[in-house]
Amino acid sequence: MKNKSLRTGLLTFIITLVVTIIIAVLYIIGAAAARKDKAQSFSDFASSKVQAELQRRDYITKIFENTITSENGITAEAFTMMSEKLFDEFLDIREINLAPDGIQSLRYPVEQGDSLNENLFEDDNYGIYSDYSKMSRTSVIIAPVELDDGSLGIIIRRPIYLGEDTDDFWGFAGVTLALSDFLNAVKVKDLTEAGYEYRLVGTNAVIGGDQIITESSEKEFSSPAQTMISTVGGDAWTLYIFPKNSWLNPYEIVGSLLIAIIMSSLAGFAAASYVSMRQNAKELEVLSYRDALTNLNNPRSYKEHMEELSKKKLPYGLIFMDLNDFKQVNDNYGHEAGDELLSITAKRLQNSIREKDRAFRIGGDEFVVVIHGTHDKQFYEGVIERMRQNVARDIVVGNSITLKVSISAGFARCPEDGTEFEEVVKIADDAMYKNKRELKKGRSSR
Repeated sequence: MKNKSLRTGLLTFIITLVVTIIIAVLYIIGAAAARKDKAQSFSDFASSKVQAELQRRDYITKIFENTITSENGITAEAFTMMSEKLFDEFLDIREINLAPDGIQSLRYPVEQGDSLNENLFEDDNYGIYSDYSKMSRTSVIIAPVELDDGSLGIIIRRPIYLGEDTDDFWGFAGVTLALSDFLNAVKVKDLTEAGYEYRLVGTNAVIGGDQIITESSEKEFSSPAQTMISTVGGDAWTLYIFPKNSWLNPYEIVGSLLIAIIMSSLAGFAAASYVSMRQNAKELEVLSYRDALTNLNNPRSYKEHMEELSKKKLPYGLIFMDLNDFKQVNDNYGHEAGDELLSITAKRLQNSIREKDRAFRIGGDEFVVVIHGTHDKQFYEGVIERMRQNVARDIVVGNSITLKVSISAGFARCPEDGTEFEEVVKIADDAMYKNKRELKKGRSSR
């Protein structure tokens, strides 16, 4: 018995250890996933800010388009007045310009000297943007672009048509942004303070391919969080962010596994001890409160249980029963067959009652079922009928000996039939013997 306990404890320890390590690994994976989810939230937030602010700056060109199409043109004074109001709204705007017939002639502010993107769209590298914009009637965006002063910028240019026909091309409205100031305005650079590296990549609809707009690191990102950004004229940017180290650095992985191993070892030891204690407790219960043959509650358990019910004055009922002609089984087939019959009958009896009720073997072939709570006579008659049917099924014992078993049963309730335990016992016992006499009488009359 002790060796069995040790084997069970060791097996439990090993299983617990394996399970705990699996949990530790799942925790590591879950932690990495949670960090990536958090990073995705940062990426989505920053991307939504970039998208919204680009659309606001593109709307500046839309304002000039609406004015020019409604007035069939625009004066220099009106351009300057509108530009002054718009320029002060955005700290990252370096220039607002108009290019009637594709030739830039109006820009704000005028005191800057040479235009930051003068003739840019006539350059061999960027002329394709003008052609695409005129043909598709959509705005175009170039980023990053090196401006005339050597800094990097973003240029948005919108074609303006006075009518539906392509022959009514008026020119372009354009906005030039300082890339660094724009990134500060949309707080992309704040991602580094949050512990992330970032890379903003543009997919250009005009010339095709991807171009890095800005990045905080040149290293390769492994499984980064990413969000697509709709920009201007069908172009799309993608923001990639990645932790400065990794989703889970090696030291954290090793530390988590070490902690998991220690915890699983302790848990395995505790589980082994618990199983051992449960085994001892179970063995003690079997010896003290269980019938060794049938595994039902024994007379000692019956006595203590009824004392508890009587002390608490709880309502209950007793069903007394025994097997009819059990002595003949012992006489004809031997005590081993009789013991096997009692064991099978006990199991069927246990399966006939509710989980909260209890079955006891109080001697030989005598059993008692304690029903808890208040119930009418029909309930008890139903329980007894169920017991009769279950027990009445053929039982095979020994060397293929088939037995047909029947029971005699009677019941009494407390407090309906009696208020004292001894009184209830007598009534139930009398009812059982009355049932036994009736069954014998019925068999003899046949």
